[in-house]
Amino acid sequence: MTKDENTSLAQTVRGMRDLVGVDVSVYGEIINTLMRVAYSHGYSQIETPILEFTSLFVRGLGEDTDVVGKEMFSFLDRAGQSVTLRPEGTASAVRALITNKLTQTLPQKFFYYGPMFRYDRPQKGRYRQFFQFGIEDFGESGPLSDVDVIALAHEGLSKLGVQGELFINSIGDKSSREIYKSHLVDYFSKYKNDLSEDSQRRLLTNPLRILDSKELSDIAIIEGSPSLFDFLSKDAAAFFDKVQDGLNVLSIPYSIDRTLVRGLDYYDHTTFEFKANIDSQPLAVVGGGRYNGLVEEMGGPSIPAVGLAFGVDRVMLAYDRARIPAKTVISVLFVTEKEEVVALKLANALRDKFNVIIPSDGGIAKRLKQSNTAGATCAIIIGEDEVRLSAVKCKLLKAVGEYSDGDEFSVEQANLEEFLMRVTVPKDKIL
Repeated sequence: MTKDENTSLAQTVRGMRDLVGVDVSVYGEIINTLMRVAYSHGYSQIETPILEFTSLFVRGLGEDTDVVGKEMFSFLDRAGQSVTLRPEGTASAVRALITNKLTQTLPQKFFYYGPMFRYDRPQKGRYRQFFQFGIEDFGESGPLSDVDVIALAHEGLSKLGVQGELFINSIGDKSSREIYKSHLVDYFSKYKNDLSEDSQRRLLTNPLRILDSKELSDIAIIEGSPSLFDFLSKDAAAFFDKVQDGLNVLSIPYSIDRTLVRGLDYYDHTTFEFKANIDSQPLAVVGGGRYNGLVEEMGGPSIPAVGLAFGVDRVMLAYDRARIPAKTVISVLFVTEKEEVVALKLANALRDKFNVIIPSDGGIAKRLKQSNTAGATCAIIIGEDEVRLSAVKCKLLKAVGEYSDGDEFSVEQANLEEFLMRVTVPKDKIL
């Protein structure tokens, strides 16, 4: 093994990361909260493979999108077939809908969560393996469905304590977009040589995507471009009006952003994003919209759909970690091997209310030190005398309320749980 190979064993691949310590707790709290919100809106869980045939994403996301053109982790398997680590969840959910013949019983409302993969430039809140929590509502065509999906996102962020600002837009129906695209081509063609390389390419493939450009040279040109609202059909305009009416009824504040087209080809009608301030920078933490033509495009029947995805990594950055509910850690120590069985039974009985550890290496002094390192509030010590008296010795390892670090008590086993609740949990934390 070379020096470089040996070094790489202790390193993550660029753009990947471990979740350890409090990050794991934050991730779990976010997922659990969003699951409860999704269930309350009538969604059920679905799991799809991380690995799919590449053609699924090429067809579903659009061959000319940045995701397909630049960012997918694709490779040939041993059978010579091109497969891809999923870059997003919607295409897989549509494929699952068709594969499992769920198109015959509509509506179908799913949520899912897990890792996605894109070969993108690593930056704050954006990794090459990143986590999403997504929902998909298949079979409902009315604007009320769009409102409900946005309301779910608003409720999820609220329950997580994340302040998100909502931006919405309409990219109209197919007829509206075709007319609008021709006007965009006419406008941007005048500035072709001043556009970024990506926008020059998009001028030929999907001019709508130019509106999503973050290049400074493009932004100045975009500001003078024609507005899609001037080309919306009556039906598309009425649809968007009803979405706004619904948000107003629910008192969900929003702003209209006419450049919000999202990054994938399958969207139509409503698009939206929630942005949160992360280190004084507004970053999208939730994005979604309606995609009525995608199921048919991927070989299924014509089925309307709307969905969203939470960028969990960015939500983690905006999440107040002081909100994480934590059980008190209790350490159970036995003096000799004779007390091991009693210690095991006692620890197991306490785990409904506490996180309980049983350090077993070394003497009592060493194990008390291990208990401190693990963050234990109290150490329960069981020796021969305690077993004979059906009691335990409790030694506080932290000051709590009126009690001090180092205080010791003798407590009957029958009264232990009540005693621990009283001395280890501050009165203002008892529910």
